[in-house]
Parts: sequence; C-alpha cells; structure tokens
Amino acid sequence: MTDRHPDDGPPVRDQERNLDPSNLESERYQYARRFEDLLAEDDDDALSQLARELSPADLSEILRPFSAEDTVRVLRQLAPEPLADVLAEIDARSTTAFFLLLDHDEIADILEEMPSDEATDVIAELDEQAQQAVLEAMEAEDAQDVAELLRYPPESAGGLMGKEVLSCRDEQTCGEAVAALRQYDQDELAEMHYVYVVDDREHLVGRVPLFRLLLTAPEAVIATIMETDPLYVEVDLDQEEVAQYMMTHDLTNLPVLDHRQRLVGLITVDDVMDVMEDEATEDISRMAGVSVEEFGEQSPARVARSRLPWLLGGLAGQVGAIMVLRHFEQSLASMVALSFFIPVIMAMAGNVGIQTSSVVVRGLATGEVDYFHLGRHVLRELATSLMVGAVIGGCLFLVCGVIVGDLHLAWVLAVAMLLVIVFAAVVGTGTPLLLHRAGADPAVATGPFITTANDIFGLLIYLGLATVMLSLGGAAS
Repeated sequence: MTDRHPDDGPPVRDQERNLDPSNLESERYQYARRFEDLLAEDDDDALSQLARELSPADLSEILRPFSAEDTVRVLRQLAPEPLADVLAEIDARSTTAFFLLLDHDEIADILEEMPSDEATDVIAELDEQAQQAVLEAMEAEDAQDVAELLRYPPESAGGLMGKEVLSCRDEQTCGEAVAALRQYDQDELAEMHYVYVVDDREHLVGRVPLFRLLLTAPEAVIATIMETDPLYVEVDLDQEEVAQYMMTHDLTNLPVLDHRQRLVGLITVDDVMDVMEDEATEDISRMAGVSVEEFGEQSPARVARSRLPWLLGGLAGQVGAIMVLRHFEQSLASMVALSFFIPVIMAMAGNVGIQTSSVVVRGLATGEVDYFHLGRHVLRELATSLMVGAVIGGCLFLVCGVIVGDLHLAWVLAVAMLLVIVFAAVVGTGTPLLLHRAGADPAVATGPFITTANDIFGLLIYLGLATVMLSLGGAAS
C-alpha cells in the first residue's frame, strides 16, 4: 500500500511523545486546551508542530470531542502517512468533512498509505461518484484491493478483512519464502504472525509460524514444516460470529477464504477489537433506547431527534398502563391503599425485566447462551425469579403490615409481587430469545420495550389479583 522500497528503511517521523498511561485523561485534556487556544489564535505553525508531537492514536482521541471544522483544520497540518493513521481512528463525520476539502488525487495519496481494510472503511464514507474518481486516481494494485473489498457487505468477514496476507507455495523452500518476505513493506509485516501456505490453485493448505520459518534450515521444504488444517472463515460470515470465533480460539490472525476455498484476505486481532466495540455500542444504544449515531454527536437537536421515537413509543405504552388503572378505578376507589404500592410493582417489574434480558442479550452475544442448553438457562432464570420474588414479596408483606396494618392487602401485595417478578423474568428471558430465533437483534427487546410491557402486565396482575382476593376476603368476612 505504499511506494516506499524496503531498502529505504523505516519512515522518518518527528519524535512522538508517549503520554503517561496513569494520567492519560488529564494529559489529553491539557493537549485539547492547547489545540483550542491555537485554533482561536489561527497559529497554523504551532498547530502543526503540536499535532506532529502526538501519536496518531492519541491525536485521534484528543480530537474526538472537537467539531468537524476544527478537526479538519488540525488534520490539514499532517503529512500523508501520519494523517492516514489518524483517519483510520477518527470518526466518520470528521473524515467526510476533511475529504470534502481535498481533490481526488490528494485523497488517493492518503488512502495508499493505509492498510486495505482501513482504506476501504474510509472510502466507503464517500458517495459512489467520488469513490470511483478516487479509485481511478489510486495505483492500480491498491485500487484493485479496495474495489474488491467494497464488494463485500461491511459487516461480513469479507468486509472486515485486509488484503495484506503473507503466503507461499507448499513446494517452496524456507529460504525462498524468507526471500519473498523481504520484499514486503515493514508496516505490512508488523501484525503478521504466520505465513499461510497455498497450493497451485491458491487453496489454503497450511500455515507456518514466522519464528519457525526463520529458525528452519533454508533448504527445508515448506510442506514438511507447515501446520496443516489451519482455522479459517469464509467471506460471508457475519463479523460478530468472526469475533466470537477468534476469541474462542485465542487467534491473532484469521485467514479468509472465498467460496472456492481460495485464500483472499486476513483478519487481525485489532479488527476484531473494533468489531467488539461497535457491537457493544450498538447493543448498549438499543438497550437504552437511543440511536447508535448519537454517540459522539454534538448537536442537541440531532440527539433529541434520535431519542424521541423511542420515548414516544414508551409514552404510547404508558397510555396502556393508564387504561389498566382506569379499568380498576372502582377497586382503587374502594381501597385507596392499593394505589400506594403501584410504583413499587411497576419499578420491580421493570428492574427484573431489564436484569434478565440484559443477561440473555449478553449471553447470546458471547455464545454463553445457545439453543442446545436453552432449557437449562430458562429453568435457572425461573428458579432465580421464584427465590427473588419470595424474598421481595415477604419484605413487602412486612412493610404493608406495618404501614397499612391490613393483612389482606399485605397478602395481596406479597403474592402479586411474586407473580409479577416471575412474569417479568419470563418476558425478559423469552423475548430476546424469540427475537434472536427470528433473526432480529435481541438488544431491541430491552430498555423501553421490556419496561413498558412489564409495567402494563404487572399492573394487570397486581390489580386483577387485588380485586379477586379482596372481594373474596370481603365475602368471607
């Protein structure tokens, strides 16, 4: 992905300062203040010097809360190579704004400094016409790699992989393979731990750890030292399943094959870390009832617009709770003390539902919950809810007996609380599982959806049971 010849040595950069990891937040804040002052003073020379002083990772974190306009002003001070590293880490809004100020040749120069997977992620933010123009401005080999990766869905193994992969033929000698390695750019070798072995049809047949390749006699044939049957994934596997597969097997590199079983790319552990962060952000946002785009958004109007649909949906659900209360208006009027405990019933139902659904959603994401052991998990949650419901119901019985002094109402509350908690646990467990089975994201089951459902049915259980038990108690007396 670069024109530099291996003999040129490593690229020359200004000396980067390593921030203190024990005081990272404070140091980044101080740098952010310095950037703000220099931006206000329009001191481009000092701005450029300060930007070059930081590593790309630290600079991208410092610029994260900045507006797109200020971020672009800082980025324009960087040379193509460090700029490419920063753009790989920075948010899409700033990248898009920055590229609007550059012509296609300048964008192509920057993308050629980036690994193919990162260049693909960046160019994917451009419109189709701009993508085509940039690809035409790039070197043929780099453009071909990026164009191929753009064909894969972004959340698949093909969209996640990079084209940089070390490979050799099984009939080659170790000496020939090492000689071939010397032709690679040093940056491309940094994250590589294996040389993957292919046959004459590019089918993956084995792998050789780099250290074994370097320590083996040069005349040894690769086929005699390679590890056979290496782990791999195919291009259309979902990125979440790829991440889970790599975590399960403690992999740092994972080859990717096309449908003809040809080696076409490689996924590295840093790609998986990005996937885990993205998936966690997506799950948390859906569980909280907010949009993924809200993270990093500075505009209050856009944040409000992303939250309103969820909150309006929750409001519509609460209208259902109002209708339930209205239906039991006569029971509430005959015993006002029933209304004292409505907030408790609704709160406990919501809390239990969120707890159980969060555990299920997380278990589905990590593979701890699967359909072969579904019954065991459901039974565990049911037993847990019975224990929790019995304890909380007993506590509520005592509280009601002391505050109200009505044993009939105390028994109603205790039984209702037990039933409501069991119901909330069943809903919190079953809904994500059903959504997952249907192919939908189970994270949407939590947050406003579960809370609203448990509010409505919790009130129905509580007030319905109260009406029946208190009427029986009154008839008995």
